[in-house]
Amino acid sequence: MATIDITLPDELTQALTPPVCLDLRLPTVDVPTLTLPIGGSLQGIADLTRGIPTSCSMNISIMAQLAPMMASMECLLKILKFFGDLISAPANPPQFIAAFIDGLKALETCTNMVLPTGMFCFVKDLLMLIAAMLLCAVEALESILNILGGLQLSISDAQAAGNTDLLAALQCAQENATTAAEGAMQSLQPIATLLALAGPFISISGHSVSVSIPSAVPATDLAAMQTLLTTIGDVAQALKTIADAIPC
Repeated sequence: MATIDITLPDELTQALTPPVCLDLRLPTVDVPTLTLPIGGSLQGIADLTRGIPTSCSMNISIMAQLAPMMASMECLLKILKFFGDLISAPANPPQFIAAFIDGLKALETCTNMVLPTGMFCFVKDLLMLIAAMLLCAVEALESILNILGGLQLSISDAQAAGNTDLLAALQCAQENATTAAEGAMQSLQPIATLLALAGPFISISGHSVSVSIPSAVPATDLAAMQTLLTTIGDVAQALKTIADAIPC
């Protein structure tokens, strides 16, 4: 049989050419650092749960660390500047007093932090944030609870029918759903910790929070999970009611 050579276009030839290792090699990423004015430095964090780290993801991790640190340093920098200006102020008493008064005015926003009125907006937003986080946990747990309830009925039917293959598949799905429920309930602990840390700020604002976030329950106890969800929903609503009453 005769053969005919057909010349393929360059684009098609290139597309059919197997890639070499160089084409598939993943780029190496240098860990970015940021030198801090107070000494030390921040380093990029590789979050392996989000895939292979890249330069962009590493830089974003530094930005996530830097924003709250800069916010917390604002008043500290103002206080240090205040004392620095006093040290370098002229020995002339009138000029020294004028520099002292100007420095106190610059610190006004910082001193408001320890006054009830200065805490109103922060406490209000903080309570609303905690309530929103609780409702997110409720939403996730409700979905898992519905799945577990359906699986429980299906497992009973499979056992009654003697369908061992279906029963094994359903029990595997039940185990995975139980693991997901336990993971979702673990999110309650950091929220409870945040509410406890908020106590001093809430007290300064002149308000009080008497509710507490309940502990996790066994994921195999569907009735206890339902009770937990109802309680968490009530706590979230109570926090929102307190927040709504705070003037801001």
